[in-house]
Amino acid sequence: MAKKLAIAIAAFLYFGISAAAYGDTKMARRAKDIEIDRQVIESSPVLRRWLEKPPDLLDDIYNVPSFDKKLKLGITSRNNSLGIEAGFEDMFVGQSPLTVNGSYQTEFSGRESELQANFRYYILPLGSYWNIAPIVGYRQFNQLDRPQISGLDVGLQGVLILSPHSSDLRLSHTFTSPSGDLEMSTTTLSSSYAITNNLRLGTKIEWRRSPLIYDSRVGFLLELAL
Repeated sequence: MAKKLAIAIAAFLYFGISAAAYGDTKMARRAKDIEIDRQVIESSPVLRRWLEKPPDLLDDIYNVPSFDKKLKLGITSRNNSLGIEAGFEDMFVGQSPLTVNGSYQTEFSGRESELQANFRYYILPLGSYWNIAPIVGYRQFNQLDRPQISGLDVGLQGVLILSPHSSDLRLSHTFTSPSGDLEMSTTTLSSSYAITNNLRLGTKIEWRRSPLIYDSRVGFLLELAL
């Protein structure tokens, strides 16, 4: 009986010591894993920033735009007549989804020029991959030996973000001097693609329709993201 009791006590002590050793090994592995994680954290500024101040992802989606405000300069072409265009896009008014936009275009031949400025109000969260913005502004359109088309410019723009802060596609349609005798509609398809952190390559095609004109214009622009 005493022998059996001694064997039982020895077995209990053996399994107890083994379990403790296994637990210590497991804890050591965990400690090693934590140390590896610490090394990763130390080598990653993003992780350190997130640990010090965790981002509010919901706030980012609603308030941090997935597209950039930009300055633009480029070449335009219409009926083999080259021109130049300069402008700015999506300059936000404070923390609101309202932006100010403007551009000026003129042909080297002096046959055509255009000035426009407008407000856009983005309806969906600014961090979305797509958005819609009503447009309200002013446009002045001049062509040689033809009456000037100018006045209120209203319409709608759709934005598709192909890659946040890198690439987007936009489609807009506006009416200048709506309900007027010289009402002009303009459909614009434009794209922007990042070639460096701050430099974008932009392209656009415009189709204009009015009692005076029925044509199209293309443009190639360099854009500076701000």
